[in-house]
Formats: sequence, C-alpha cells, structure tokens
Amino acid sequence: MNRLPEALRSARRIWVTFSSDEGDTEGGRYRCYYRLWSFSEGTTFEFDQYFKNRTVWHKDHLYGNVETDAEGNSVIKVEREQGTPWRQYAIKFWDAHNKCGVLSYSENGAESCELIVWENQLPQSGYTYSCEPNYDEICKGFRKYSLYEGDCLPQRDEFLREEINFASSA
Repeated sequence: MNRLPEALRSARRIWVTFSSDEGDTEGGRYRCYYRLWSFSEGTTFEFDQYFKNRTVWHKDHLYGNVETDAEGNSVIKVEREQGTPWRQYAIKFWDAHNKCGVLSYSENGAESCELIVWENQLPQSGYTYSCEPNYDEICKGFRKYSLYEGDCLPQRDEFLREEINFASSA
C-alpha cells in the first residue's frame, strides 16, 4: 500500500528553494514558497501552500493522493479543489540525512523540477543547498529560479503574527 513518501512527511515547513517553473502569478513571481502538511491518512493528504507575490502573502489549501504509476513508481497527485486534477509529482531524488530532494511535476503537459528542503535543514545565507548538485544534474536543461532567500524566514514569522491577529479580531 502506498503512503506519503518520507520526503513529504514533515510536521515542519518544507521550502521550495528552486524551481524550473517561472511561477508567474498575478503579474509577479513567487517568493518564499513553502508547504505545511495538515492531514495525512493512508494515501490521502492535505496541505497548505504559502508564497509571497511581490509584497502580498498567499495561502492555498491543496488535496492529494499517493498512487502507483504504470512502472510501479509512487506518484503524488495534487488537486486545488477536490476532484479537479492540478499537478502530478514524482520524487526524483531524496537525501534522508540532509532532508532535501528533487521533485518533478507535470501540469498541462509541461514538465518542471523543484528542489525542496525541510526548514530545519536550510543552510545559512550564502551557502549552497546539500541537494543543489542533484537538482542541477536531474533538471539539466531546465531553467533555475530561486524561490527562497534569507529574508523569507523573518517575513514568514511576521505573516504568521498578522494571520493570528486577523483571526482573533474576526
């Protein structure tokens, strides 16, 4: 039976540090992009995806299932709305020690790559990611956009404070 792969089983934030997808949204580019799992049971899961578009933070609640493809590999099918396919992910590389990996996904027939890193394994500013050479090799020929910068963590903390204040005033 399939289950959520280790690469995605974190109670902490999982940051998307690089992507080959330009990530255009509302006329800007994604920055400070991370995921936080909220529910997982068997092959079914839900998570929140946070990102910053210019100066505005966004949060999407997403749904997914782990399935097996024709070759016997686990694939992660993600939906923006239940019953409406969005992306299909595959884990191309996972480093269990450094908690980072390379995912590929297809959306509308186009292939893309991303490098994910668990929050507790983010390097200090100016250092490379442990799995960056793997991303460069696996995603050779794809563009490489940086989505994570050193100011993302403090900004994320400020966003969470604002979200809590907004919820308590409602």
